[in-house]
Amino acid sequence: MTSDTLIRTRNFILVLLVQIFIFGQIHLFGYATAYIPLLFILKLPRYTSHNALLAWGFLMGLIIDIAASTPGIHAAATTFAAFMRNGVLEGLIQKGTADDITPGAASIGWSSYISYMSICTILFYIPLYLLELFTISYPLTLLISVAGSTLLTMLFLLVAEALTRK
Repeated sequence: MTSDTLIRTRNFILVLLVQIFIFGQIHLFGYATAYIPLLFILKLPRYTSHNALLAWGFLMGLIIDIAASTPGIHAAATTFAAFMRNGVLEGLIQKGTADDITPGAASIGWSSYISYMSICTILFYIPLYLLELFTISYPLTLLISVAGSTLLTMLFLLVAEALTRK
């Protein structure tokens, strides 16, 4: 195994443990929940293959579903966010940017990185809450849950980015 693979595996396990034991227990006002494993998907290098993104996303969501006893909603939502990630990233970075970058504030700029995180986080939460509610009969509940969870997750992702910047 290469050192990159070992580091990714370590980060994968670390982010899962933090989500399961800390952030999985936080539900603000019954609407907002932070989902930190998105950070792992968002920070994978630009050259990561689409199949690898989908595999990492599905595996991460599946493990969280098993730990939280949910019927596959995290696996579906995380896989969807991983599927959309490359398209979102390509739409936000400048033409001619190197393929070997790891998305972050230092490599693509704060405004592009915040847009990238916001779009991917919303693309995660919409299917998550649609599957959780399993109806669109409560659009206000859906909107509050998506907005609150997006803001809470963005707060923690921005803190993580600020703390890990080189």
